[in-house]
Amino acid sequence: KWLNVVDPSSNYSTALALREPGTGNWLLRGREYMDWKAGRGGVLWLHGIPGCGKSVLSATAIEDVENLCNSNDDHALAYFYFTFSDSEKQNLENMLLSIIGQLPKRPSELGLPAEVVDLYNSTGAIRKSPGTKALKDVLSRIIKGFKKTFVILDALDEFPKAIRGSLLSWIGELRADHNEGSLSILVTSRPEGDIVGSLERLDPFAISLQSSTIDPDILAYIRNSLAMKDDFRKFTPEIKSEIEEKLVSGSQGMWVIPNHRIPTYANRATCVCRFRWVDCLLRILEDCITPKSVRDALRELPKDLDSIYERILDTIPEKLKEYVGRAMNWLAFSTVPLTLGQLAEAIVIQYDVNRYGEDSENLFDIESLISICPSLISYGDARGNQSSTQESQRLRLAHFSVKEYLISERAAQASSAYYHISEDEANLRMGHACLSRI
Repeated sequence: KWLNVVDPSSNYSTALALREPGTGNWLLRGREYMDWKAGRGGVLWLHGIPGCGKSVLSATAIEDVENLCNSNDDHALAYFYFTFSDSEKQNLENMLLSIIGQLPKRPSELGLPAEVVDLYNSTGAIRKSPGTKALKDVLSRIIKGFKKTFVILDALDEFPKAIRGSLLSWIGELRADHNEGSLSILVTSRPEGDIVGSLERLDPFAISLQSSTIDPDILAYIRNSLAMKDDFRKFTPEIKSEIEEKLVSGSQGMWVIPNHRIPTYANRATCVCRFRWVDCLLRILEDCITPKSVRDALRELPKDLDSIYERILDTIPEKLKEYVGRAMNWLAFSTVPLTLGQLAEAIVIQYDVNRYGEDSENLFDIESLISICPSLISYGDARGNQSSTQESQRLRLAHFSVKEYLISERAAQASSAYYHISEDEANLRMGHACLSRI
């Protein structure tokens, strides 16, 4: 338990479940990945902005490497998912503890590595934080006990930028402390300036998730969705063919907002958010009930994610706007993921100091929160024992790009400006809600 303060396996399972059959094979068969896996390169970097499938690809790599390690006792794998919606998964010490806890015992040992036992006796047993320096040292010594170790880190850009230098420095230190053939590190991120600068110095294999690279995966995702999802079973083959053609061609021409700055090191084509764009549109098309409504929707495809989010928010009924706005507020800035039950209670609280202590109304159907805007809110990151009730399942914004849109000036100037969020105002509202319950 001391080592498993956070559980990245929930993120891995979620990402793996999103993978459509046959997708990601281009990565596993690519020269860069195969060289990295064989130990002929220390760092492999998959880069692109949110929505291009990085987390699913990292899960694909984890599954592949896991199979290799299962057949080689002297190989080890550890991974971690940084998560914008969970402060405990934006913590360097938690990540180090998790990675140490995932590494199996070495062939020469019967139990936990002696380094871990010693560290626990000196810190964990007396509820003292071991500190990042001690954890780094222990991890490095454990890695040296294996012939080959793989470390996979997803979404470096979701680690707080103000302190991200500590994470990037550690990656460099870890790489320098081990022979190239004995340690392989895979990271995914957006190509942000500080990340680019740090990783460039490590001479990584860099794979840009550009348009032509992921074309086969986009096509497979669309085809599998149209074939397998219940809501598409009513569509004729002709309509499905039109959807496939329009979404593939539309995603190829879809770019994020032009003022999103991408370092010159990254190919401009990394600006596509194609998976996210396609997924949102498939959800919209699911609700169409006639061929004409499908074709009308296809003629008016939003050009980017901003346009999609604006359209979704604009369609929320007036009587629900207040509750959805509060839900966005909590999900964007709560430091830990909320359960459906917690969120349902939070959004009915009146932000009025004169009404503190009054009983709030209850929602008739708390699950309606998900059905109102399924493209913006999703289940995920459940911790510990999975509950059988949806009320106890944790919620999050469906994607990092949702929060980015809600807090942006673009949202403030759009027709959906009602849902624009500022961090100060969000914290003030959440503070009011908490005080009203004291």
